[in-house]
Amino acid sequence: MAVSRRMVEDPAAGPANTTVKNTARFVLAGGAALVVAAVWSHPAHAWTWARGVTVYSGAGLCVRGDAGVDHFRPGSFSGNLAYANAYALSGGCGGGVTKPDGSAAVRLEVYRWNGSAWAVCRSTGWTYGPTGVSGGEPYGPSQVFDYGGAACGAGFYGTMAYPYVWDGSAWRGGGVWSGYEYVP
Repeated sequence: MAVSRRMVEDPAAGPANTTVKNTARFVLAGGAALVVAAVWSHPAHAWTWARGVTVYSGAGLCVRGDAGVDHFRPGSFSGNLAYANAYALSGGCGGGVTKPDGSAAVRLEVYRWNGSAWAVCRSTGWTYGPTGVSGGEPYGPSQVFDYGGAACGAGFYGTMAYPYVWDGSAWRGGGVWSGYEYVP
């Protein structure tokens, strides 16, 4: 079949338009399927993390921390755990800094949404330790805390980690929020 000038100028005029419409439908359907899969799928893991969050950045010191929350999900690597880590880096948040034992500290609080506000469910004391670099990655004191799953009832849970490092004159740091997840 020859394509006339009318068909090129007016796509509704013939078979060339059918191919374009079918291709467009295929692309749109595929895109819609990806959106549905991304929005409604459940991840293969049962934890929520915030990693490497800068809580202090000064001329000679940068303090970063991690916060995480996990809950037991059958069939996956999971547990009813909250996590907190502290790291000391050079000014400008460059490489890791080696500091002696007791110069860094971390603690955490596990929060539950009560319907109108986040309320502390469980918390830990301070863990002190050194900071440094191992395998090219910074390290520092950390906590892994079994908060008991739905210890304060089913609902949304999150962890607030508090990483701090002593700079010689003051403790520098702040809070890192893990994000939240539903714990049945």
